[in-house]
Amino acid sequence: MSRLSRVLAAALALALSAPAASSAADRLEKVVILSRHGVRAAMSTPERLEEASARPWPRFEVPAGHLTARGAQLVEQMGGYYRALYLAEGLLKPGDCGQLYVWANVTQRTIATGEAYARALAPGCPVVVNTVGEGRDDPLFEPVKTGAAKLDPALARAAVAGRVGGDLAAWSASHRQEVETLDAFLMQCPKGPCAASPGKRRALDARPGFAEGGEMVELAGPEAFASGITESLLMAWADGRDFAGLGWKGVDAQGLTPLFFLHQAEFDLRLRTPYVAKVLAGGLAQRLLATLEAGAGLVEGDAAAMGPDEAKIVLIAGHDGTVAALGGLLRAEWSLPGYQPNQIQPGGALVFERWLRDDGQRVIRVRYTGQGLEQLRAATPLSLSAPPLSSPVFIPGCGSATPAFDCSVRDLRAVLDRNLAVGP
Repeated sequence: MSRLSRVLAAALALALSAPAASSAADRLEKVVILSRHGVRAAMSTPERLEEASARPWPRFEVPAGHLTARGAQLVEQMGGYYRALYLAEGLLKPGDCGQLYVWANVTQRTIATGEAYARALAPGCPVVVNTVGEGRDDPLFEPVKTGAAKLDPALARAAVAGRVGGDLAAWSASHRQEVETLDAFLMQCPKGPCAASPGKRRALDARPGFAEGGEMVELAGPEAFASGITESLLMAWADGRDFAGLGWKGVDAQGLTPLFFLHQAEFDLRLRTPYVAKVLAGGLAQRLLATLEAGAGLVEGDAAAMGPDEAKIVLIAGHDGTVAALGGLLRAEWSLPGYQPNQIQPGGALVFERWLRDDGQRVIRVRYTGQGLEQLRAATPLSLSAPPLSSPVFIPGCGSATPAFDCSVRDLRAVLDRNLAVGP
């Protein structure tokens, strides 16, 4: 990369790191943050992951899927940034313990993420992380499993297949170069496809199509194979694990970005397809909008709203699938340097802000924000002068030609109603 290219890339990253400017007369009234949990241990065992690589995998000190100590630290850094930002905006008041409401899914990693956010957003306050309770499933995150929403499996498969011309094999074949790139990385050869490795699981060998079983649409093939592997890679990288000491080469921020392509392709097709997204995120979207409307005289006593009306920040700790499905439902897109389009890194979040503009109109401003790969790796302290990455999000049918793509509350509700009313 030339010096000019590096300067331009740095300038772009800085521009994407700051929320869009608002008029001095605009007043921020409420914020809802839908966040993925922080860095967790891999879901698969190291032994299972090593069946797909030429080198050993790093070990975590916590059980599979649990938030790591570094993960909690990184979430606290994000929470501290949000606190500094919203103190500066006048939304939060020092010492007020009633300003934050937290809801989390019932997994260890989401509850621990909510706790980390609470420590940073409301220091010294006895904030409760609300859940549906141990041993229960939450319809906000598991609408199909809990019966809160019904998915027609045949229709869901048709909707997914319809996005790729009904031919999953052809769609997968178009990713051959990315598959070979991943193969070269995992097998640690100069260029993929690598020579045969007896006993190894390879993305090259995975047959595309629909996977059988389960209550949701599941994909098979190189993209699905890569999805879990590259997520484990991202988590280990963000947790500061030592790859070089285990003999790995090419594990750096520049080398990781292209490896995420297959995961994102699979995630987009499986979770952002409009019919699937409607089923998975419809209930969440309605509750989120009701929460944004609460306390502004827009609705009276809406039972769907989360937390007390006087809460200034409502933090929802969920999963990457939670964020992806909501993005798909709203037809929202985002992009941050170092990641694939619409990728959701640990601690990444869709942030919804309700503003009272100086012209008297209440609008919603949405952005996607999260730490960059190097910020995660180095656990870089965050501040208003050294913020995480951020990108304003345009909501089709609602967003306007303003720096933050302002969307009136009325228009956002209309968009949601339309997207929930249509078929696949």
